[in-house]
Amino acid sequence: MSEDSPINFELCVVCKTSRMLCGRRNCPLLQQWSRKYSIDQPKIENLDDSFTPPAFFVGWSGYPQINAGPMLTVDRLGSDYIDNADNWIKKTQEDIVKMRISLLRTRSKINVKHPLDSDIIQKSHEMLLGKKAVDVEVTLEKKIIPRISLDERMAPYGPIAPIKKIDLTENQTPINVIEKSYYDTDLISTDAVKTLSKDKIDVYTITRVFSAGMLGKKENRKLVPTRWSITAVDDIISKQNAEKTKKFQELGEIRIFSNVFFGNRFVIILVPSVWSYEMVEVWFKGAFMNPSNIDIGMGDYEWYDGRTEYASNVTGAYYAARLAVTEYLLKIQRQAQVIVLREISDEYRFPLGVWVIRVGVRGAMKKNYITADSIDQAFNLLSSYFQYPVKYWKNKSKMYDYNKRQTKLDMFLTS
Repeated sequence: MSEDSPINFELCVVCKTSRMLCGRRNCPLLQQWSRKYSIDQPKIENLDDSFTPPAFFVGWSGYPQINAGPMLTVDRLGSDYIDNADNWIKKTQEDIVKMRISLLRTRSKINVKHPLDSDIIQKSHEMLLGKKAVDVEVTLEKKIIPRISLDERMAPYGPIAPIKKIDLTENQTPINVIEKSYYDTDLISTDAVKTLSKDKIDVYTITRVFSAGMLGKKENRKLVPTRWSITAVDDIISKQNAEKTKKFQELGEIRIFSNVFFGNRFVIILVPSVWSYEMVEVWFKGAFMNPSNIDIGMGDYEWYDGRTEYASNVTGAYYAARLAVTEYLLKIQRQAQVIVLREISDEYRFPLGVWVIRVGVRGAMKKNYITADSIDQAFNLLSSYFQYPVKYWKNKSKMYDYNKRQTKLDMFLTS
């Protein structure tokens, strides 16, 4: 498709900047945002006075020969500050973008299947064993490229720094469980992720080491593009959580939770039942991912046995929300049918990453809930939270339809 041909903007909500459904090589929305929030050419020749938070980025273009490298900052900022979204809740969207684009993305061409052939990756692994900022000296291969990255799946990133060499001038302080998993080359990657999660390592740290190819059997270790690793980690942990909840007693009442976060309105409905899960979302026209002139909605779901295919409508948000709700179910030791509804308004101005969904739903689950006597009553209460009509949510929700049919069947059998 020609770069000048008209775009069907209704595809943008499905594509979410990553699948190039419009047929272009580069996402026009990302290009638009990058131009809008462009920065001046950094006047830096050498990065011999910088730090790594530590953070790490793996690109996806050109797979399996991709760009990868550690993130750098001129300030001594640890990963818990600049690469852990749980600590950004009180910041504005603008503050988050400004903070994140201060990060320099180093890059070097790496073969994903043979990452340790690169000295840069070996040094990165040393950094990523811990969380503190580490002094580094970096030799640039080319001038810094003043391009920033805004993406629906990942937190924003700053300019690109092509590098040919990196040296650590300070030792990292390893976290024991990460170090143990790193040197256990017989442990498969999914089990390593579960082990780190069990030891209360946050999902952002797990994603970094997973993406950097630091987990799994020796012969299977490879770099995983950051956008893929975020969803993979959310999927692995939430799937394990869901399996654990199946051993618990069913919830005894319908509970309704809500939260508003950066123009995202969330309502979570827990229904007494065995485990099942659904997420439905609607993007208002004018929201950053919907430049069309109509509101667009879609959803994905799974029954008791889970999904075998990727949630291609809601994409990464599906797994981020599933992680948040299963954490709550584990906490209260109950299983339930879970319905997550998300309304995205034009107040959500920047693509900040799926962490917004994870943090937004977690925030809802920490608030007081209200109860309902029936699934109909629960959905009718949506008018108190959402602008979109209740009938839309009823028509779009597979779980609502299932519960209505089940109620009719129960009434028939007992009549």
